Amino acid sequence: MTDSSATADANADTLRTYERSAALYRERTVRREGEPDDLVALVAQHAPAGATVLEVGSGPGHDASRLEALGFGVRRTDATRAFVDLQRAEGHEADVLDVRTDDLGGPYDVVFAHAVLLHIDRAELPRVLARLHTAVRPGGLLALTLKEGDGEEWSSHKVELPRHFTYWRLEPLRAALTGSGWEPVVLERTSASYGPWLRALSRRSTAIDTASTSRPAADSTAPTTAGEVQP
Repeated sequence: MTDSSATADANADTLRTYERSAALYRERTVRREGEPDDLVALVAQHAPAGATVLEVGSGPGHDASRLEALGFGVRRTDATRAFVDLQRAEGHEADVLDVRTDDLGGPYDVVFAHAVLLHIDRAELPRVLARLHTAVRPGGLLALTLKEGDGEEWSSHKVELPRHFTYWRLEPLRAALTGSGWEPVVLERTSASYGPWLRALSRRSTAIDTASTSRPAADSTAPTTAGEVQP
């Protein structure tokens, strides 16, 4: 099996897990204000009032609700139809959207991706970051979190079905962001009760796409040392 085939299978299998366990994931996922990895608070500090937000991987919609309560206009999306159906059943507008392949629309002021791009393969992430770069206005923001660690792994934690995770360190993530046209504003190690995280907020350059979007991220082949998986 080629690397691209293995990546496609990992993505498909992870999506199938979420389709089967969306309600359980919602039940077991709690997002609280003031946690060290709080991405909503970081966006609130840097985004303009009333900003338009594309949320990638809305899941149960907890973060979208918080962003909306702060006055932001949020487009809720997820590649998992079961999550979209859950949100629609609660009266929210939500779209099925795969960040790897679908038209992202826009331009938006902010792209928000909390604990979702960790399912993207290491070699594929720079291409996804470059796609997100085109979805925001010049000067727009990308907010994301990833699990800190080395390598990758399958885990059945939390939903008792396998999900694929890719772990990152600060400097390889910085290289992936800058190589995709983003200027990191905040790039830091943080933590949560379920392990170490990386939190990043980056700005699209006001220059006209001077950065290359094809530079590969630094690879990591070390064994996984990420600790407990939660999201």
